[in-house]
Amino acid sequence: MVCREQLSKNQVKWVFAGITCVSVVVIAAIVLAITLRRPGSELEACSPDADMLDYLLSLGQISRRDALEVTWYHAANSKKAMTAALNSNITVLEADVNVEGLGTANETGVPIMAHPPAIYSDNTLEQWLDAVLGSSQKGIKLDFKNIKAVGPSLDLLRRLTEEGKVRRPIWINADILKGPNMLISTEVNATQFLALVQEKYPKATLSPGWTTFYVSTSPNRTYTQAMVEKMHELVGEVPQRVTFPVRSSMVRVAWPHFSWLLSQSERYSLTLWQAASDPMSVEDLLYVRDNTAVHQVYYDIFEPLLLTDMLELCQGLWQPVSFQMQAMLLGHSTAGAIARLLASSPRATVTVEHNPAGGDYASVRTALLAARAVDRTRVYYRLPQGYHKDLLADVGRN
Repeated sequence: MVCREQLSKNQVKWVFAGITCVSVVVIAAIVLAITLRRPGSELEACSPDADMLDYLLSLGQISRRDALEVTWYHAANSKKAMTAALNSNITVLEADVNVEGLGTANETGVPIMAHPPAIYSDNTLEQWLDAVLGSSQKGIKLDFKNIKAVGPSLDLLRRLTEEGKVRRPIWINADILKGPNMLISTEVNATQFLALVQEKYPKATLSPGWTTFYVSTSPNRTYTQAMVEKMHELVGEVPQRVTFPVRSSMVRVAWPHFSWLLSQSERYSLTLWQAASDPMSVEDLLYVRDNTAVHQVYYDIFEPLLLTDMLELCQGLWQPVSFQMQAMLLGHSTAGAIARLLASSPRATVTVEHNPAGGDYASVRTALLAARAVDRTRVYYRLPQGYHKDLLADVGRN
């Protein structure tokens, strides 16, 4: 791991300096301090408050500081889901933190991995962090739906950080303001949430959002300027990086408000998210993409719409276009689909990805070999390590 390797190199420098003389130690310390404070250094990218893009770039998990390249695994809560997430090539894990037995006589105060209304789990937050920190390099986003879970969780994170175990960005998420179409208040108390983060674990990226509701059969309101200004009022003076989760089905109509929000601070970014039942307009997403810098907006969304729509909407974009496709969905049309995508622009690339939960290597072998045959320089693969080895072996035989 880059972060651990960098730490080891620095330790060697200190030992060598100690063997020489005091003056050399002083000089080495000054040089090292300057190095560690240099923006963008590898060690800085490995701290809990680091920029997620800098961290993933330092590991080689993304090719440039483009938030579109970041991928997400949702609800990695149970031990089974967590294991599947750890075995995937997803770059950031999202998980939900609740309190064991919340609201019952059995409430323990122990943070567990569960999405409400679930109040029990086979996985505590401590077990989850031990597994994720000990066996992966994935970024972490923790979602809180109840203020009772926040304090104990931040205490645990602080302890693990002081022990040197947290060497990656940590995002702390909670919906702290009432948002579009919400008739009742279900948000986490904003004042308490922000105060707890500043008191217990300020070395994190904040992800404060709005509660939202979407009904496809009735007119839906969207985010208002007042909602956005209230959020900026709450977090405008905090020292942390801030990424605002925004429901993708509502972003286009409210874009003037979010464009204004992004302009208020270089610390700000957006994370567009999509509920499973939400409609998604690729045109809306491309509008956002074309009106922001590539590092300003993360896309936590499901698969793109029809290939034809993607091709039509991506024509003429000045930015490089990176298409991501699931191997299982390519089927017998693999070669034709990939060829059409690459033909849309000389700057287009395709990343074929597969989660082992969707099938073994044999189930996607034909699609992967067909993709390889189309182009060897513009088609990338995001696969489990074992699948990579099998694919390389097949390529060698063929």
